[in-house]
Amino acid sequence: MQGSSEQSVLNRSASRRSFLRGITLAAVALPVGSGLLAACVDSASPGSAPPPADPTATPHDETSDATPESTPEPDDEYAEASYGGSLRVALIDEPPTFDIHQTTTSTTAFVSWHIFEALFTWDSELHVIPELPEEYTVSHDGLVHRFELREDVQFHDGAPLTSQDVVASIKRWGRIVGLGQSLMESIDEFVIEDERTFEIHLTEPFGTLPIALARQNQGCAIYPEWAIEEAGDEDLRSLVGTGPYRFVEYQPDEHILLERFEVYIPAPGEVDGYGGTKHRFLDQLIFIAVSDEAARISGLRAGDYDYLESIGPDQAEAIEDDPGIVIELSDACCYPNLVINQRSELMSDLHIRRAVQLSLAHQPIMQAGYGDGFYRLDPSLLMQETPWHTLAGSEYYDVRDIDRAARLLQEAEYDGTPLRFMVTQAYRDLYNASVMIAQQLEDAGFAVEMQQFDWASLSERRNDPDIWDLYLTLATFRPDPIMRNLTCEAPGWWCDEEKDELLRQVQMESDFDQRLAIWEEVQQKFYEQVPRIKIGDTYPVLARSIRIQNFPETTQLQPAFWNTWVDDES
Repeated sequence: MQGSSEQSVLNRSASRRSFLRGITLAAVALPVGSGLLAACVDSASPGSAPPPADPTATPHDETSDATPESTPEPDDEYAEASYGGSLRVALIDEPPTFDIHQTTTSTTAFVSWHIFEALFTWDSELHVIPELPEEYTVSHDGLVHRFELREDVQFHDGAPLTSQDVVASIKRWGRIVGLGQSLMESIDEFVIEDERTFEIHLTEPFGTLPIALARQNQGCAIYPEWAIEEAGDEDLRSLVGTGPYRFVEYQPDEHILLERFEVYIPAPGEVDGYGGTKHRFLDQLIFIAVSDEAARISGLRAGDYDYLESIGPDQAEAIEDDPGIVIELSDACCYPNLVINQRSELMSDLHIRRAVQLSLAHQPIMQAGYGDGFYRLDPSLLMQETPWHTLAGSEYYDVRDIDRAARLLQEAEYDGTPLRFMVTQAYRDLYNASVMIAQQLEDAGFAVEMQQFDWASLSERRNDPDIWDLYLTLATFRPDPIMRNLTCEAPGWWCDEEKDELLRQVQMESDFDQRLAIWEEVQQKFYEQVPRIKIGDTYPVLARSIRIQNFPETTQLQPAFWNTWVDDES
């Protein structure tokens, strides 16, 4: 909302998305732009801050402000749009990597999904739709998935997208990511028919294959085959994608610079969520890491930044009357998630994990982190805005019992060893919530050692099971259960054979009702075995300059700025 003439952010009303409740495999061609399926991870592989990369991009005239030739003329909805200018985004920290395959970190996804694309993406109702295929068909038995790529797709180095690039990308993603590993276990072979046509032959139906291959944190971004051969399974060295913006440079502690890819040809169809036409009005996207929230706020006020990745509710109240700033409250997007390291000597004991669970009162934690009107208490691992909402395991949710916790600690012969609790002030809301968690754990008889890191360091350290016991992160919005990474490989290392088989079944099955029943069993085990603790859902505050025009309506999987423009006269 803008200035005092609009409704306060405290008086927000969260809209509800509509979702289809069934998945049907069809042996028919699905053209780009058609809905495929019902609408619908929290692990990260080690990543280091990427070095400046050679963009090997198609040359373009930096002085030109002409409309890109490959972009369709804007329709009436975009009649007021203008080409040119830069948009400056203040991130909470440096991305640990730009390689989407390597991490679930939202900062990486925020930047890199402007550079890269996936086979599938999401429309405005969060139904999965094709992005790179011109046609996609599935055999009646669900074992053959056939893809015909659009013939006009180019990489930033000018080379055409080929079947070989896509297959190499799926194979690499399938080696690195838990969801990809599950898919690869069901793949018999890839059959490349020609440069634009290939098939995936399965040994058994994988009913959620398009969802698995859609845009998501740590999703199957499509890279050139040569870039994959160059990097192997380590971080990409060359950031060359097919997306609407191309990588130009990364200067640590200064900026990440992306520029419009002039010859980009988007998928046909109207703008629809993350899919359809991508107009690319902006010349440049500039991402700047600003770890201090006060500095982000003052920079937005001064005009140094146009959009803030993160802002606390208390800061929103302080600036909502600024005439140069727009403040909005989004749909519920994420939840504070206390991750427990089951490979640590202390937390491998279920008695200890249950004692942690029983030590926590969730409302004071959410109040400390977010304040009235900015959260809700709900046990479901997938939110009320999806058809996957369930109360399974709720008897274990937000049930503080200090006496029972003390008895469990006694049974476990807890000797006062401090819990190594990694925290960060990059997200001030998470830090405040972490302080309350530590206090409640100490009240229940735990010793707690809070270890503070920047977000990039914490993201890297969480992959080493020998150096931590707990950390609090944001589990982001997921439209489908297979996108919630609960595999044995995810940090925290929840390894349980029955749970893993249930996760496999929820990936293989296509019938919604059967998938929901399976997912409820997974959530029940989540609460009984305590691999993590969900605290509550949050409503994020979105803060931006009034110069941003046509801010994306769909933001739950990070904002995408390719249909946004700037107006310096606002």
